[in-house]
Amino acid sequence: MRRSRRKSLGLGPRSTKSLWALLVATALVSAPLISTALASEPVRIGILPVLDTLPLQVAVQEGFFDEAKISVELVSFNSALERDAAMQGGQLQGYFGDLLNTLLLVRNGLPIRILTVSYASRPGRRMFALAGRPGLPAHSATEIPTGATVGLSNATIMEFLLDTLQKEAGIPLETWKRLEVKKIPLRLQMLLTGQLDLAVLPEPLVTLAESKGSKVYWTDGNLDLPLTVIGLRQDLLDADPGLAERFLTAYAKAVSALSDHPEKYRELMARTCRIPGSLQKSYPVPAFPEPGLPDPAGVERVQAWMLHHGLIQERIPYERLVWR
Repeated sequence: MRRSRRKSLGLGPRSTKSLWALLVATALVSAPLISTALASEPVRIGILPVLDTLPLQVAVQEGFFDEAKISVELVSFNSALERDAAMQGGQLQGYFGDLLNTLLLVRNGLPIRILTVSYASRPGRRMFALAGRPGLPAHSATEIPTGATVGLSNATIMEFLLDTLQKEAGIPLETWKRLEVKKIPLRLQMLLTGQLDLAVLPEPLVTLAESKGSKVYWTDGNLDLPLTVIGLRQDLLDADPGLAERFLTAYAKAVSALSDHPEKYRELMARTCRIPGSLQKSYPVPAFPEPGLPDPAGVERVQAWMLHHGLIQERIPYERLVWR
């Protein structure tokens, strides 16, 4: 991937007005060419093989980005850590991830602007859940015994969701023993084999766990929060002022296509979103929200939690996070 590089010229005492005039004229002529060159290169977007990225996959497969005069390359990573390293190393110009992780990247100085929410929690549809091991003797979250082990990833949206659950249910945070298991497939395996009493899992692994005897005690459905977002680098947006609108137009077409013909994209979902083999024919193709910015109140709620946990030292202004 080629990246434009800015060079500075050091002019000594022999610089003349005519040289300055030549430089200014050259800059004026070159500026449109630089912008065109940037726009013609593929926009590499770092993603994870999860359900929330399905609209991006549809937009690429159906040529919606091509129609919008945007060359998009989706670069899939096995972990958020690998994706973030590539983003910070300048190998990516776009980003998909959870809201909490996005705030951490912005805190670290990465110039990301959120273009749209990818997935937001809503009633009747779960994306994350707290599941119990098969045979756990508890009918509700409040009946789960003190000292039960729960697997999760620290400093992630999953820890935020677990804190939220316990607060809503009136369960003190120290009631359960939290164990960090970063790899989600391993977390699921440990739950199903009884090495964990509880685990915070994303879909479709929640459904898979249920099919193997797990009980779901809580879901994110009623939180009304923006969970995952899509963003592009500020310098890319500055170089092409119409890029964001064209991107969102293409993305909206993908969301609409998924809504109108969900079964058409079942194979794509199975292939790109790591749907377990036993669920590939039955797991429902999800509906996604129309493009839109995250609600400021939801962003504030996540930031307040991050401040409390020392993940950020001060609030990041909403205007610094989103593209307007």
